[in-house]
Parts: sequence; C-alpha cells; structure tokens
Amino acid sequence: MASSHDDTRRLFGLRRRAERRHTAVRVLVGLLALAVVGAGGWLVAFSSVLAVDTVKVTGTDQLTPAEVEAVAAVPLGTPLARLDLQAIETRVRTLTQVEQVEASRSWPGTVTLRVVERTAVAWIDVDGQVRGIDRFGVDFRAFDEVPPLTEIRVDTDDPRDRQQSLEGLGAVVATLRSSAPDLLRGIAYGEAQTQDSLTFQLADGRSVRWGSAEDTERKIQVLTALIGSVDAAEYDVSAPEQPTTRA
Repeated sequence: MASSHDDTRRLFGLRRRAERRHTAVRVLVGLLALAVVGAGGWLVAFSSVLAVDTVKVTGTDQLTPAEVEAVAAVPLGTPLARLDLQAIETRVRTLTQVEQVEASRSWPGTVTLRVVERTAVAWIDVDGQVRGIDRFGVDFRAFDEVPPLTEIRVDTDDPRDRQQSLEGLGAVVATLRSSAPDLLRGIAYGEAQTQDSLTFQLADGRSVRWGSAEDTERKIQVLTALIGSVDAAEYDVSAPEQPTTRA
C-alpha cells in the first residue's frame, strides 16, 4: 500500500513539474513573440533600414522628374512607414501642369509618384501669348505657336465670370473632342462672357448658341440633327428640348 501511495505521489509530482515546464515554455514563447513584434515594429517605423532613399517619378512630359521631386520634397531618410503621402501629393498638386498625382510606397525604400499631367483641349490668346486650356478651364501652359486645337475667347473683365466661362468652354470642347470630333472640326472658335452664354462660331459663318455646359451630350445630338436637316444662320440648343433656328 505504501509503495502504491508513493508511486501516486511521484506521478503527481511529475505531472506538476511537466505542467510548470509547459507554462514556462508558453510564457517564454509569448515573450519571444512580443520581442519579435516589437523589433519588427521598431525596424519598420523607426529604423533607417526601411527609410526612404529613392524617389521615382512617372507620367511626366511637360515637367521633368526633377521638377516634381523638388516640389514633392520627400524627406529622404524618413522611415517609409511614417511618410505622409497625402502631404506629398498636396505639394505636387501645386504644380499647374499636374491634374492628378498618386504617391505610394515601394519597399524597402522607394517612394513612387505617378503623375497625370493636364492636357490642353483648347487655346486662348492672353495679352498676345497663346495659352493652353484644359478640360477644367485651367490655363496651365504657353505655346510657342498656335496649336491644332480649338480657339476660345472670353470677353469679360470679371475674374469670376472669366474663370467660369473658361470652365464651361473647356468642358464642352473636351466632350466634343471625345464624342463628336467631326462636329468640333467644323467649329472656328468658341466664346463666352458668362458660364451661361457659351457660343460657337462655325467655320462656314453660322453660329451656335450653346448656353451653359450642362446637358452637353444631349445638345450635341440635337445640334448634329439640326445641322443635317435645317439650313440656318444660327442654331440655338441652349434648351435642347426646345431647340430653335434663325435663317
């Protein structure tokens, strides 16, 4: 009986020691895991091992990569994970030629700036200089000579009316370029004094009252049908549901 009792006590003791060893191992593994995570977090967020050492710029034509890098002011040596990409994008957008920009991280140490530059859809004479206008009405570049684009004219001294007129004309011309290039080729120039007084002069002397830039697709459909069926000196599609003509 004594021997059996001793065996039970030894077995119980072995089990308790085994449980303590298992507990110690689990604690040790947990501590090691925390240490690894901590070291990894430090490596990513604070170490110079994964810091910015290269800036790559793509999509430029009017600008040079160096010009974009200078304005982006990416802080070299900063851990990649702690970089404020939004702030970088905001700085690059201050360049007039830039329509869109996306900044991204490329491990271990590269920041890539994907730039979309503005595209001129029309031109305007500004104090004797030929200026390019994009689809948003932004005056963003100069041309050495008149480009093969639609001329636009804005006759107002009011800065707000001028910008809104440029926005309207730029939007309509951009849509014509993509949806009705044949119709656009027949336009000599577009003009406006306000955002609601867009007018287009055709190369053959006829004119089109366009109104605002709203319902442009519908106005294109109506005007195309009118020009093909009615011989008139003036077409008015400012209200496309009730177009009119004047002989």
